[in-house]
Amino acid sequence: MLAVPKGFPYRLTRNLMIAAGILYCSLLLEAAAGYPLNIHTSFLSELGARDQATSPYARAMDLGASVLVLVAAILARPAARMHRDVRGLMISTAVFGLGTLFDSFFPMDCAPSASEACRLAEERGHEGADLVVHEVTSTLAGLGTMAIGVFAVLVLRRIGWGGALGRTVAVLAAAVLLTNTWLGIETGLEVLSGDDLHPPGILQRVAILLVCVLLAVLLPALKRGFQR
Repeated sequence: MLAVPKGFPYRLTRNLMIAAGILYCSLLLEAAAGYPLNIHTSFLSELGARDQATSPYARAMDLGASVLVLVAAILARPAARMHRDVRGLMISTAVFGLGTLFDSFFPMDCAPSASEACRLAEERGHEGADLVVHEVTSTLAGLGTMAIGVFAVLVLRRIGWGGALGRTVAVLAAAVLLTNTWLGIETGLEVLSGDDLHPPGILQRVAILLVCVLLAVLLPALKRGFQR
């Protein structure tokens, strides 16, 4: 008979992940604020820029989401010690949480898509240390989400894909991996070439939405993967 490992509070961990998925969904803040940025040319992280009225709220949401996933990763240690794929999943979750945590502490000074002076400073390499740190921490969070997608599929494969919900989450995890990889490649090419190849806004919003949903449904779909 399957049972959760001793000392692993599954329900609490599940609820923390669901709450983190909701808090990380900055699309909700963007909608509540009346779409202050151009959704085609801006990144959602620009909502947290210091020159934006949404900055305190965006940063608080990132901070809350990161703390919740980090606590969930700590609580899942009993299950992680039993299964290598679960260990990889929770380490990936912690990496995502750390990247998002530092994002909340190191926002951009200004939103490039909303300020011509800010955009020109970025293009000329005068954007300041805060933007550089923010780019590093955002990359860390992005790599964490991609790894979450990989390890979620590995857990599902071990438990036989977990029925309809499991297969749905497998597709969702693959979509998270695909969209974040696509966004990373596109952003990297723009940095290397110095040209705006394609407006990143819609792609990034789709990627963030997929991550939010994945965080919320991950543990319900993978419950058997955390059991003995």
